[in-house]
Amino acid sequence: MTTMTRERLLNEAENLMRAKGYSAFSYADLSKIVGITKASIHHHFPTKDILGEQVVVQAFSDTQRQFEQIEATEKLAEKRIAAYVGLFLQSYRASLLPLCCALSADTANLPPNVTEQTSRYFDMQIAWLTKIVQGGVDAGEFFPHTAPSDMALIIINLCEGASVVARATARPEVFCNNIKYINLLLNPLSSGE
Repeated sequence: MTTMTRERLLNEAENLMRAKGYSAFSYADLSKIVGITKASIHHHFPTKDILGEQVVVQAFSDTQRQFEQIEATEKLAEKRIAAYVGLFLQSYRASLLPLCCALSADTANLPPNVTEQTSRYFDMQIAWLTKIVQGGVDAGEFFPHTAPSDMALIIINLCEGASVVARATARPEVFCNNIKYINLLLNPLSSGE
């Protein structure tokens, strides 16, 4: 299989997992979309759990590159967090749940290797957010009443939750509200209190 075909399989499998969930997509779905036989898919990804694991590994790498891009283009921590929220809005506009969110909803059905990679993916995002919040505190941008690691968990919870709520209610403004509430949590004194 060419590298291009492998990448397309991974990308389309990710889209299916984000749109339908891990349990609801099959190699037959993937075969129709990519235009190759199920046997060809099995040749390169012998089992669905291997494919699922590789999808998460690829998403992990892609997200790290997105974070590097955000850090290269946005100098203020507030703008970096807004860009992070923007990634969730992009997913919403594409009618896709965030990958971690989709997989978490299907945790009871995930094979252990996919669960492990999903946990790593969450941990990487939390670590990045913690670093960004800590940088904002160190620069005097933020004055939260809680530790940066706790703020990171709040931010990811707000974004993952907003993805579900916005999708269920068709209200993309949920993401703009998230930015407002995150900023209030990071700078409680600016809320007039």
